[in-house]
Amino acid sequence: MRPLSLRIRSRGFTLIELLVVIAIIAILIALLVPAVQKVRAAAARTQCINNMKNIGLAMHGYHDVYKKLPPGWVTSPAAQPNPGWSWQLMILPNIEQGALYNTIAPNVVTPAGPPAVNATLITPLPVFMCPSDNSITTNTNFGGYGKTNYVCNRWVLGPDANSLPAAYTIQGIPDGSSNTYIIGERDISYNTAGSTLIRHNNSSCSFEGRAGRGITPVPVPASTPWTTGQDQRLAFSSQHTGGCNFTFADGTVRFVSNSVSADPNDNWTNFPTSALDASWQNYTLQKLQVPNDGLPVDLSGIN
Repeated sequence: MRPLSLRIRSRGFTLIELLVVIAIIAILIALLVPAVQKVRAAAARTQCINNMKNIGLAMHGYHDVYKKLPPGWVTSPAAQPNPGWSWQLMILPNIEQGALYNTIAPNVVTPAGPPAVNATLITPLPVFMCPSDNSITTNTNFGGYGKTNYVCNRWVLGPDANSLPAAYTIQGIPDGSSNTYIIGERDISYNTAGSTLIRHNNSSCSFEGRAGRGITPVPVPASTPWTTGQDQRLAFSSQHTGGCNFTFADGTVRFVSNSVSADPNDNWTNFPTSALDASWQNYTLQKLQVPNDGLPVDLSGIN
């Protein structure tokens, strides 16, 4: 009689069985990857919202001390229109970056422009960067200073069309703080983003954004982003699906769809001197930007 060990034959997988298992694994991975990407996108959008809420709180903290919102960029009748420090530098003490502010020790009384690029001015500040955008932390569009994904509404923070200081108080915004945005996004994947802490001399888009013909204009092909020589550089834009986050003057953060109504004839470089520019009166994005047009705005479609 043969031993039991010889009568038991070990059986491995056949080639067909292996192929079936591999196919099942491939299908599961194909189903899982989009779900993981959605989770990551949702997490990045949530972090972006938190960043913008913190910026809104910092704006209010600055307002509590100085009784007005911070300037879009620091200028004066004597210094204008020299590029200089931006609103982001002004709120550093209000986002727990007082030590960085003291290290920079900026002259904000008689501004003469920021210093040359140095290690301090390229230090990544996560609160000023959206995790949905490119992981780049310095911005070659603006001389290699640090990158920011958040730019301001110059109509509210100033300076005005003549490059003179013109910051509102929160209570003094004629259309109301809940109907006027003060900060919006700009990506560096399709656009120029902005420069952290400074208003660069390449373009005012280094610190501000404008409504123009709408949100997130995409260049064709997308591999050639807008440059500082194109109107679209001033557009608000993001890498979130479907729209951009905006911080409103009351401190709330709202997601505005790329399909929001915007004046199709408005150039992003347009800086009107009249709040009642007739061409703007039927477009939600323009009405949210201009703080004193006196026009009602429907926020029901804005999250």
